[in-house]
Amino acid sequence: MLLLEIIIVIAVLAVIITIGSQTIFVSLRSNKTAGERDSALKLAEETFEAVRMVVAENWLDLYKPPDGTGDPVTGKGSSSHYYPGQSDGKWVLQSGDDSVKVGDITYTRYFSIDNVSRDSNKDIEAVYNSSNDDPSTQKISVTISSSNISDVTATEYVFRWRNKVCQKTDWSGGKTYPTDNAETCSSGVNTYYNDDGNIDNAGGSIKLTQ
Repeated sequence: MLLLEIIIVIAVLAVIITIGSQTIFVSLRSNKTAGERDSALKLAEETFEAVRMVVAENWLDLYKPPDGTGDPVTGKGSSSHYYPGQSDGKWVLQSGDDSVKVGDITYTRYFSIDNVSRDSNKDIEAVYNSSNDDPSTQKISVTISSSNISDVTATEYVFRWRNKVCQKTDWSGGKTYPTDNAETCSSGVNTYYNDDGNIDNAGGSIKLTQ
C-alpha cells in the first residue's frame, strides 16, 4: 500500500509539473512574441517618421521616388519597395528591402507608395481614380516582417504642406525651351521655360489666354 501511494504521488506530481512547465513555456513564448511585435511596431513608426522628414525636405523625393527623378506612376504600388536610409545625416529613400537587427531578431522592412485621388467633396477615394489625382497626397504602406511573427503592416497618408514660392515681375525675355537655361526664381531673370502658344506676356505681367 505504501508503494502504491508513492507511485500515485509521483504520477500526480508528474502531471502537475508537466502542466506547469507547459504554462510557463507558453507564457514565456507569448512575452517573447509580444516583445518582437513591439519592436516591429517601433520600426514601422520610425519608417513613417523618416518619410515625414523626407517630405519636409523635398516633396518630389516621395512623389517621384526615390530621389525626385523617378516615375510618379510606375515607380509606385505594392511591387515597388523602398526603405529609409541615411545620407549626410539626413533621411533619404532607397529602393529595395532593408534588413534591421534588433537584439537577436532580424527584421525585414520596406514600404510602398501609392497615388491618391479625391472625390468632389475632397475626401480621399477608397479606389484610386487617376482623373481625380491629388498630387499633394500620398499613401504610405509599411511592412515589417521576421521569421518569428506574422507581418506587421501599417498605413499612413502624408501631405505636401510646404511649397517654395517666389515672386517674379518681368517675363519679357520670353521662353527659353529647349535650352533649359531659365532660372525662374532668380533676381534679374526675365524668362520662362516654355508655353503652348497660349501665353501672353507684356511688360511685367504674364497671363493665360483661352
